[in-house]
Amino acid sequence: MKRKSQILGISILLIFAMVAMVGCADAPATNDTPPADTGTDNTPADTTPDDTGSDTSEPATGGLIELRLLTAQIGENAEAEWLAKTVSDFNARYEGQIRVNIDGVAGDAVEQKLRTDAASDTMPDIFVLNADSARFNLIADSGRATDLMPFMEADSALWNRIDRESAAAYTDANGQLLGLPYAKAFVGIFYNHELFSDAGIAFPTTWDAFMSACEALKDSGVAPLALQTADNAWTSMLLMSSMLGTTDAGKAWLSTPAEDKDFTAQVFVDAVAKMQVMLAEYTTLDAVGANYAVAANNFLNGQAAMIANGPWMIGDFSNPDNALPGFENMVSYAIAPGNGIIQMENIAYAIGSKTDENREAAFKFLQFLAEDEVYAGFLNASGNSPCFTLDISLLELDSISEPFIPQAMNAQFKYDHFAANVKPAVGDALAQLFPDLASGAMTPEDFAAEMQEISDRN
Repeated sequence: MKRKSQILGISILLIFAMVAMVGCADAPATNDTPPADTGTDNTPADTTPDDTGSDTSEPATGGLIELRLLTAQIGENAEAEWLAKTVSDFNARYEGQIRVNIDGVAGDAVEQKLRTDAASDTMPDIFVLNADSARFNLIADSGRATDLMPFMEADSALWNRIDRESAAAYTDANGQLLGLPYAKAFVGIFYNHELFSDAGIAFPTTWDAFMSACEALKDSGVAPLALQTADNAWTSMLLMSSMLGTTDAGKAWLSTPAEDKDFTAQVFVDAVAKMQVMLAEYTTLDAVGANYAVAANNFLNGQAAMIANGPWMIGDFSNPDNALPGFENMVSYAIAPGNGIIQMENIAYAIGSKTDENREAAFKFLQFLAEDEVYAGFLNASGNSPCFTLDISLLELDSISEPFIPQAMNAQFKYDHFAANVKPAVGDALAQLFPDLASGAMTPEDFAAEMQEISDRN
Protein backbone atom coordinates (compact mmCIF):
# COMPACT_ATOMS: atom_id res chain seq x y z
CA MET A 1 0.00 0.00 0.00
CA LYS A 2 1.09 3.52 -0.59
CA ARG A 3 2.24 5.58 2.39
CA LYS A 4 -0.17 7.15 4.79
CA SER A 5 -0.35 10.31 2.76
CA GLN A 6 -4.10 10.35 2.35
CA ILE A 7 -6.27 9.93 5.39
CA LEU A 8 -9.80 8.60 5.34
CA GLY A 9 -11.80 10.00 8.20
CA ILE A 10 -13.33 7.59 10.64
CA SER A 11 -16.24 8.80 12.71
CA ILE A 12 -16.16 7.91 16.45
CA LEU A 13 -19.51 7.50 18.59
CA LEU A 14 -19.98 7.81 22.31
CA ILE A 15 -18.86 4.40 23.52
CA PHE A 16 -20.01 4.38 27.11
CA ALA A 17 -23.17 5.78 28.62
CA MET A 18 -20.95 7.58 31.08
CA VAL A 19 -18.16 9.82 29.85
CA ALA A 20 -14.98 7.79 30.06
CA MET A 21 -11.42 8.75 29.65
CA VAL A 22 -9.60 6.58 27.23
CA GLY A 23 -6.21 6.80 25.65
CA CYS A 24 -6.38 6.55 21.91
CA ALA A 25 -4.90 6.86 18.25
CA ASP A 26 -4.76 7.54 13.34
CA ALA A 27 -6.03 6.27 10.22
CA PRO A 28 -3.64 6.05 7.36
CA ALA A 29 -4.52 7.09 3.97
CA THR A 30 -7.21 5.53 1.92
CA ASN A 31 -6.10 4.18 -1.43
CA ASP A 32 -6.56 1.37 -3.90
CA THR A 33 -3.84 -0.38 -1.99
CA PRO A 34 -3.00 -0.18 1.69
CA PRO A 35 0.01 1.71 3.09
CA ALA A 36 3.29 -0.13 2.55
CA ASP A 37 4.88 1.41 5.59
CA THR A 38 4.50 2.03 9.23
CA GLY A 39 5.28 -3.26 27.53
CA THR A 40 4.26 -0.05 28.77
CA ASP A 41 1.07 0.45 30.64
CA ASN A 42 -1.18 2.55 28.43
CA THR A 43 -3.45 3.56 31.29
CA PRO A 44 -2.61 7.09 32.33
CA ALA A 45 -2.10 7.70 36.02
CA ASP A 46 -4.56 10.57 35.88
CA THR A 47 -7.68 9.91 33.83
CA THR A 48 -9.58 13.01 34.80
CA PRO A 49 -10.58 15.15 31.82
CA ASP A 50 -8.68 18.38 31.87
CA ASP A 51 -7.60 21.19 29.65
CA THR A 52 -3.92 20.59 30.22
CA GLY A 53 -3.00 23.14 27.59
CA SER A 54 -4.88 25.94 29.23
CA ASP A 55 -2.00 27.46 31.17
CA THR A 56 -2.22 31.13 30.22
CA SER A 57 0.68 32.46 32.25
CA GLU A 58 2.70 34.97 30.30
CA PRO A 59 5.88 33.95 28.49
CA ALA A 60 9.18 35.05 29.98
CA THR A 61 9.35 38.18 27.86
CA GLY A 62 7.57 41.48 27.65
CA GLY A 63 7.37 41.57 23.85
CA LEU A 64 5.46 39.63 21.24
CA ILE A 65 6.98 36.23 20.42
CA GLU A 66 6.37 35.15 16.84
CA LEU A 67 6.51 31.44 16.01
CA ARG A 68 6.73 29.74 12.62
CA LEU A 69 4.62 26.61 12.17
CA LEU A 70 5.72 24.49 9.21
CA THR A 71 2.86 22.31 8.00
CA ALA A 72 1.15 20.73 5.00
CA GLN A 73 -2.26 21.20 6.67
CA ILE A 74 -3.32 23.86 4.19
CA GLY A 75 -5.45 24.21 1.05
CA GLU A 76 -7.33 21.00 0.21
CA ASN A 77 -5.85 19.10 3.16
CA ALA A 78 -8.65 17.67 5.33
CA GLU A 79 -7.11 19.26 8.42
CA ALA A 80 -6.62 22.74 6.93
CA GLU A 81 -9.79 24.30 8.32
CA TRP A 82 -9.13 22.81 11.76
CA LEU A 83 -5.57 24.16 11.84
CA ALA A 84 -6.57 27.64 10.69
CA LYS A 85 -9.16 27.89 13.45
CA THR A 86 -6.80 26.42 16.04
CA VAL A 87 -4.06 28.92 15.25
CA SER A 88 -6.56 31.79 15.20
CA ASP A 89 -7.98 30.77 18.59
CA PHE A 90 -4.51 30.37 20.09
CA ASN A 91 -3.40 33.77 18.80
CA ALA A 92 -6.53 35.36 20.25
CA ARG A 93 -5.87 33.82 23.65
CA TYR A 94 -2.26 35.01 23.69
CA GLU A 95 -2.81 38.32 21.90
CA GLY A 96 0.14 40.62 22.43
CA GLN A 97 2.23 37.78 23.88
CA ILE A 98 2.58 34.97 21.31
CA ARG A 99 1.63 34.76 17.66
CA VAL A 100 1.82 31.57 15.58
CA ASN A 101 2.30 32.12 11.84
CA ILE A 102 1.51 29.27 9.45
CA ASP A 103 4.26 28.44 6.95
CA GLY A 104 2.25 26.21 4.63
CA VAL A 105 3.95 23.87 2.17
CA ALA A 106 1.55 21.55 0.36
CA GLY A 107 1.93 17.80 0.10
CA ASP A 108 5.21 15.93 0.31
CA ALA A 109 7.18 19.11 -0.42
CA VAL A 110 6.90 19.93 3.28
CA GLU A 111 9.34 17.09 3.99
CA GLN A 112 11.97 18.58 1.70
CA LYS A 113 11.45 21.97 3.33
CA LEU A 114 11.99 20.42 6.75
CA ARG A 115 15.16 18.69 5.56
CA THR A 116 16.43 21.98 4.18
CA ASP A 117 15.66 23.78 7.44
CA ALA A 118 17.45 21.08 9.43
CA ALA A 119 20.52 21.25 7.19
CA SER A 120 20.69 25.05 7.24
CA ASP A 121 19.86 25.43 10.95
CA THR A 122 16.74 27.45 10.15
CA MET A 123 14.27 25.13 11.85
CA PRO A 124 10.63 26.13 12.30
CA ASP A 125 9.51 26.73 15.87
CA ILE A 126 6.78 24.10 15.47
CA PHE A 127 6.56 21.30 12.91
CA VAL A 128 4.96 17.92 12.23
CA LEU A 129 7.22 14.96 13.03
CA ASN A 130 6.63 11.55 11.47
CA ALA A 131 7.14 8.27 13.30
CA ASP A 132 8.60 6.17 10.48
CA SER A 133 12.27 5.53 11.08
CA ALA A 134 13.63 7.24 7.96
CA ARG A 135 12.00 10.61 8.59
CA PHE A 136 12.19 10.45 12.37
CA ASN A 137 15.88 9.52 12.39
CA LEU A 138 16.74 12.34 10.00
CA ILE A 139 15.41 14.89 12.47
CA ALA A 140 16.73 13.05 15.52
CA ASP A 141 20.22 12.82 14.01
CA SER A 142 20.17 16.51 13.07
CA GLY A 143 19.96 17.47 16.74
CA ARG A 144 17.56 20.29 15.80
CA ALA A 145 14.45 19.06 17.65
CA THR A 146 13.81 20.08 21.26
CA ASP A 147 13.67 17.40 23.96
CA LEU A 148 10.16 17.73 25.40
CA MET A 149 10.78 15.66 28.54
CA PRO A 150 11.75 18.66 30.72
CA PHE A 151 8.47 20.30 29.68
CA MET A 152 6.55 17.10 30.42
CA GLU A 153 8.15 16.86 33.84
CA ALA A 154 6.87 20.35 34.53
CA ASP A 155 3.40 19.45 33.20
CA SER A 156 2.78 16.00 34.67
CA ALA A 157 -0.97 16.25 33.97
CA LEU A 158 -0.28 16.28 30.24
CA TRP A 159 2.43 13.63 30.46
CA ASN A 160 0.10 11.29 32.38
CA ARG A 161 -2.45 11.51 29.56
CA ILE A 162 -0.03 10.36 26.86
CA ASP A 163 0.00 6.76 25.65
CA ARG A 164 3.46 5.43 26.49
CA GLU A 165 3.66 3.24 23.39
CA SER A 166 3.06 6.35 21.29
CA ALA A 167 5.64 8.33 23.24
CA ALA A 168 8.20 5.59 22.60
CA ALA A 169 7.76 6.05 18.85
CA TYR A 170 9.02 9.65 19.15
CA THR A 171 11.81 8.97 21.64
CA ASP A 172 15.34 8.89 20.24
CA ALA A 173 18.26 6.64 21.16
CA ASN A 174 19.27 9.09 23.90
CA GLY A 175 15.89 8.96 25.58
CA GLN A 176 14.78 12.38 24.34
CA LEU A 177 11.08 12.82 23.58
CA LEU A 178 11.11 14.77 20.31
CA GLY A 179 7.39 15.13 19.65
CA LEU A 180 3.96 15.32 21.25
CA PRO A 181 2.26 12.16 19.87
CA TYR A 182 -0.88 13.25 18.05
CA ALA A 183 -2.22 10.60 15.66
CA LYS A 184 -2.12 6.84 15.13
CA ALA A 185 -4.17 3.92 13.80
CA PHE A 186 -5.14 0.58 15.26
CA VAL A 187 -5.17 -2.23 12.69
CA GLY A 188 -7.23 -5.33 13.40
CA ILE A 189 -9.23 -7.93 11.48
CA PHE A 190 -12.51 -7.18 9.74
CA TYR A 191 -14.94 -10.09 9.62
CA ASN A 192 -18.29 -10.78 8.03
CA HIS A 193 -20.41 -11.68 11.05
CA GLU A 194 -23.21 -13.03 8.86
CA LEU A 195 -20.84 -15.63 7.38
CA PHE A 196 -19.62 -16.43 10.88
CA SER A 197 -23.21 -16.87 12.02
CA ASP A 198 -23.96 -19.15 9.06
CA ALA A 199 -20.98 -21.29 10.09
CA GLY A 200 -22.24 -21.36 13.70
CA ILE A 201 -19.18 -19.67 15.19
CA ALA A 202 -18.09 -16.44 16.87
CA PHE A 203 -14.89 -14.54 16.22
CA PRO A 204 -12.07 -16.45 17.97
CA THR A 205 -9.96 -15.05 20.79
CA THR A 206 -7.03 -17.52 20.57
CA TRP A 207 -4.98 -18.74 17.63
CA ASP A 208 -6.03 -22.36 18.21
CA ALA A 209 -9.66 -21.23 18.07
CA PHE A 210 -8.80 -19.18 14.97
CA MET A 211 -7.65 -22.34 13.20
CA SER A 212 -10.87 -24.09 14.20
CA ALA A 213 -12.93 -21.13 13.00
CA CYS A 214 -11.16 -21.22 9.64
CA GLU A 215 -12.02 -24.91 9.30
CA ALA A 216 -15.67 -24.24 10.15
CA LEU A 217 -15.87 -21.41 7.61
CA LYS A 218 -14.26 -23.58 4.96
CA ASP A 219 -16.76 -26.38 5.67
CA SER A 220 -19.60 -23.85 5.27
CA GLY A 221 -18.45 -23.14 1.73
CA VAL A 222 -16.66 -19.80 2.16
CA ALA A 223 -12.96 -18.93 2.11
CA PRO A 224 -11.95 -17.90 5.65
CA LEU A 225 -9.35 -15.27 4.67
CA ALA A 226 -8.76 -12.68 1.96
CA LEU A 227 -4.99 -12.99 1.52
CA GLN A 228 -2.51 -11.87 -1.14
CA THR A 229 1.10 -12.56 -2.05
CA ALA A 230 1.82 -9.90 -4.72
CA ASP A 231 3.14 -6.36 -4.25
CA ASN A 232 3.78 -5.88 -0.53
CA ALA A 233 1.66 -8.92 0.44
CA TRP A 234 -0.19 -6.41 2.63
CA THR A 235 -3.10 -8.41 4.08
CA SER A 236 -0.96 -11.53 4.55
CA MET A 237 1.84 -9.51 6.11
CA LEU A 238 -0.57 -7.92 8.61
CA LEU A 239 -1.92 -11.32 9.64
CA MET A 240 1.60 -12.68 10.15
CA SER A 241 2.45 -9.57 12.18
CA SER A 242 -0.32 -10.37 14.64
CA MET A 243 0.75 -14.00 14.83
CA LEU A 244 4.13 -12.66 15.93
CA GLY A 245 3.04 -9.76 18.10
CA THR A 246 0.61 -11.61 20.35
CA THR A 247 3.28 -13.31 22.44
CA ASP A 248 5.93 -11.74 24.64
CA ALA A 249 8.69 -13.34 22.57
CA GLY A 250 7.10 -12.30 19.27
CA LYS A 251 6.53 -8.72 20.33
CA ALA A 252 10.16 -8.54 21.48
CA TRP A 253 11.27 -10.01 18.14
CA LEU A 254 9.29 -7.40 16.20
CA SER A 255 10.80 -4.55 18.22
CA THR A 256 14.38 -5.75 17.68
CA PRO A 257 16.27 -3.37 15.36
CA ALA A 258 16.14 -4.50 11.73
CA GLU A 259 19.89 -5.00 11.53
CA ASP A 260 19.78 -7.36 14.54
CA LYS A 261 16.82 -9.50 13.47
CA ASP A 262 17.28 -13.28 13.84
CA PHE A 263 14.89 -14.84 11.34
CA THR A 264 15.85 -18.34 12.47
CA ALA A 265 14.36 -17.64 15.93
CA GLN A 266 11.68 -20.17 16.78
CA VAL A 267 9.03 -17.52 17.36
CA PHE A 268 9.40 -16.33 13.75
CA VAL A 269 9.50 -19.87 12.33
CA ASP A 270 6.31 -20.70 14.25
CA ALA A 271 4.50 -17.66 12.79
CA VAL A 272 5.62 -18.63 9.28
CA ALA A 273 4.32 -22.16 9.87
CA LYS A 274 0.89 -20.74 10.72
CA MET A 275 0.98 -18.60 7.60
CA GLN A 276 1.80 -21.64 5.49
CA VAL A 277 -1.41 -23.29 6.66
CA MET A 278 -3.43 -20.12 6.02
CA LEU A 279 -2.09 -19.72 2.49
CA ALA A 280 -2.45 -23.41 1.64
CA GLU A 281 -5.79 -24.20 3.26
CA TYR A 282 -7.79 -21.16 4.32
CA THR A 283 -7.81 -18.52 1.61
CA THR A 284 -9.22 -17.95 -1.86
CA LEU A 285 -7.92 -19.89 -4.86
CA ASP A 286 -6.57 -16.67 -6.38
CA ALA A 287 -4.64 -15.51 -3.28
CA VAL A 288 -1.25 -16.64 -4.60
CA GLY A 289 -0.24 -13.93 -7.06
CA ALA A 290 -3.07 -11.62 -6.01
CA ASN A 291 -2.56 -7.96 -5.20
CA TYR A 292 -4.46 -5.92 -2.62
CA ALA A 293 -7.33 -5.08 -4.98
CA VAL A 294 -8.07 -8.77 -5.49
CA ALA A 295 -7.95 -9.56 -1.77
CA ALA A 296 -10.17 -6.57 -0.92
CA ASN A 297 -12.68 -7.49 -3.62
CA ASN A 298 -12.96 -11.02 -2.24
CA PHE A 299 -13.89 -9.68 1.17
CA LEU A 300 -16.17 -6.88 -0.05
CA ASN A 301 -18.17 -9.32 -2.15
CA GLY A 302 -18.57 -12.05 0.44
CA GLN A 303 -16.10 -14.49 -1.10
CA ALA A 304 -13.93 -14.41 2.03
CA ALA A 305 -15.01 -14.04 5.65
CA MET A 306 -12.04 -12.07 7.06
CA ILE A 307 -9.41 -9.56 6.03
CA ALA A 308 -6.60 -8.01 8.06
CA ASN A 309 -6.61 -4.29 7.31
CA GLY A 310 -6.84 -0.83 8.81
CA PRO A 311 -9.80 1.47 9.50
CA TRP A 312 -9.24 3.38 6.26
CA MET A 313 -11.08 0.47 4.56
CA ILE A 314 -14.37 1.21 6.34
CA GLY A 315 -15.46 3.70 3.70
CA ASP A 316 -15.41 0.95 1.05
CA PHE A 317 -18.03 -1.07 2.91
CA SER A 318 -20.81 1.37 2.06
CA ASN A 319 -19.63 2.06 -1.49
CA PRO A 320 -21.99 0.25 -3.91
CA ASP A 321 -19.28 0.31 -6.57
CA ASN A 322 -17.03 -1.80 -4.34
CA ALA A 323 -19.16 -3.87 -1.98
CA LEU A 324 -22.34 -5.90 -1.71
CA PRO A 325 -25.50 -3.86 -0.98
CA GLY A 326 -25.75 -3.28 2.77
CA PHE A 327 -22.28 -4.73 3.32
CA GLU A 328 -21.48 -2.16 6.02
CA ASN A 329 -24.13 -3.87 8.18
CA MET A 330 -22.46 -7.25 7.77
CA VAL A 331 -19.00 -6.24 9.02
CA SER A 332 -17.51 -6.19 12.49
CA TYR A 333 -13.96 -5.26 13.53
CA ALA A 334 -11.91 -7.26 16.02
CA ILE A 335 -8.54 -7.24 17.67
CA ALA A 336 -6.32 -10.19 16.79
CA PRO A 337 -6.59 -13.58 18.49
CA GLY A 338 -4.21 -13.59 21.42
CA ASN A 339 -5.44 -10.16 22.56
CA GLY A 340 -3.27 -8.03 20.30
CA ILE A 341 -3.47 -5.07 17.96
CA ILE A 342 -1.19 -3.49 15.37
CA GLN A 343 -0.53 0.10 16.39
CA MET A 344 0.71 2.35 13.61
CA GLU A 345 1.97 5.71 14.78
CA ASN A 346 1.53 8.56 12.35
CA ILE A 347 2.44 12.09 13.47
CA ALA A 348 3.55 14.20 16.41
CA TYR A 349 4.05 17.93 16.88
CA ALA A 350 7.63 18.97 17.60
CA ILE A 351 9.58 22.10 18.51
CA GLY A 352 12.63 23.39 16.63
CA SER A 353 13.07 26.78 18.30
CA LYS A 354 16.57 28.04 19.05
CA THR A 355 15.86 30.22 22.10
CA ASP A 356 14.42 29.30 25.48
CA GLU A 357 11.64 31.89 25.25
CA ASN A 358 10.55 30.60 21.86
CA ARG A 359 10.66 27.02 23.11
CA GLU A 360 8.48 27.93 26.08
CA ALA A 361 6.04 29.74 23.83
CA ALA A 362 5.99 26.85 21.35
CA PHE A 363 5.24 24.40 24.14
CA LYS A 364 2.26 26.53 25.11
CA PHE A 365 0.96 25.89 21.61
CA LEU A 366 1.48 22.13 22.09
CA GLN A 367 -0.44 22.37 25.37
CA PHE A 368 -3.19 24.16 23.49
CA LEU A 369 -3.26 21.35 20.91
CA ALA A 370 -3.82 18.91 23.78
CA GLU A 371 -6.95 20.62 25.07
CA ASP A 372 -9.95 18.33 24.67
CA GLU A 373 -12.02 20.43 22.27
CA VAL A 374 -9.02 21.27 20.08
CA TYR A 375 -7.86 17.65 19.95
CA ALA A 376 -11.35 16.27 19.34
CA GLY A 377 -11.72 18.73 16.48
CA PHE A 378 -8.57 17.36 14.88
CA LEU A 379 -9.66 13.74 15.29
CA ASN A 380 -13.11 14.38 13.88
CA ALA A 381 -11.74 16.38 10.94
CA SER A 382 -8.92 14.02 10.01
CA GLY A 383 -10.16 10.55 10.91
CA ASN A 384 -7.12 9.89 13.06
CA SER A 385 -7.27 8.06 16.36
CA PRO A 386 -5.93 9.73 19.53
CA CYS A 387 -2.61 9.16 21.27
CA PHE A 388 -3.71 10.51 24.63
CA THR A 389 -6.83 10.68 26.76
CA LEU A 390 -9.64 13.11 26.18
CA ASP A 391 -13.35 13.43 26.88
CA ILE A 392 -14.72 10.77 24.55
CA SER A 393 -18.14 12.42 24.42
CA LEU A 394 -16.59 14.99 22.10
CA LEU A 395 -15.82 12.32 19.50
CA GLU A 396 -18.02 10.61 16.94
CA LEU A 397 -17.58 6.89 16.22
CA ASP A 398 -19.18 4.92 13.40
CA SER A 399 -20.96 1.69 14.29
CA ILE A 400 -18.01 -0.49 13.24
CA SER A 401 -15.41 1.47 15.21
CA GLU A 402 -17.59 1.97 18.29
CA PRO A 403 -17.00 -1.45 19.90
CA PHE A 404 -13.54 -1.86 18.36
CA ILE A 405 -11.75 1.20 19.76
CA PRO A 406 -12.05 0.30 23.46
CA GLN A 407 -10.94 -3.27 22.67
CA ALA A 408 -7.92 -1.94 20.81
CA MET A 409 -7.10 0.48 23.59
CA ASN A 410 -7.15 -2.28 26.17
CA ALA A 411 -5.39 -4.96 24.12
CA GLN A 412 -2.68 -6.82 26.01
CA PHE A 413 -0.22 -6.65 23.11
CA LYS A 414 0.41 -3.59 20.93
CA TYR A 415 3.01 -3.81 18.16
CA ASP A 416 3.90 -2.38 14.77
CA HIS A 417 3.65 -4.48 11.61
CA PHE A 418 6.38 -6.73 10.19
CA ALA A 419 7.31 -4.55 7.20
CA ALA A 420 7.96 -1.55 9.45
CA ASN A 421 10.40 -3.56 11.55
CA VAL A 422 12.64 -5.16 8.92
CA LYS A 423 14.94 -3.93 6.18
CA PRO A 424 13.03 -2.87 3.02
CA ALA A 425 14.50 -5.74 1.01
CA VAL A 426 13.15 -8.23 3.54
CA GLY A 427 9.66 -6.77 3.34
CA ASP A 428 9.83 -6.88 -0.46
CA ALA A 429 10.89 -10.54 -0.33
CA LEU A 430 7.51 -11.64 1.02
CA ALA A 431 6.05 -11.44 -2.49
CA GLN A 432 8.86 -13.69 -3.75
CA LEU A 433 8.74 -16.27 -0.96
CA PHE A 434 5.08 -16.58 0.04
CA PRO A 435 4.09 -18.50 -3.16
CA ASP A 436 6.64 -21.24 -2.50
CA LEU A 437 5.59 -21.35 1.14
CA ALA A 438 1.96 -21.77 0.05
CA SER A 439 2.76 -24.58 -2.38
CA GLY A 440 4.93 -26.44 0.10
CA ALA A 441 8.03 -26.04 -2.07
CA MET A 442 9.56 -24.17 0.86
CA THR A 443 9.38 -25.18 4.52
CA PRO A 444 8.99 -22.56 7.28
CA GLU A 445 12.65 -23.19 8.14
CA ASP A 446 13.67 -22.65 4.50
CA PHE A 447 11.61 -19.45 4.44
CA ALA A 448 13.31 -18.18 7.60
CA ALA A 449 16.79 -19.03 6.31
CA GLU A 450 16.12 -17.20 3.05
CA MET A 451 14.85 -14.17 4.98
CA GLN A 452 18.02 -14.17 7.05
CA GLU A 453 20.21 -14.31 3.94
CA ILE A 454 18.35 -11.40 2.35
CA SER A 455 18.61 -9.35 5.54
CA ASP A 456 22.32 -10.06 5.92
CA ARG A 457 23.22 -8.98 2.40
CA ASN A 458 21.23 -5.74 2.43
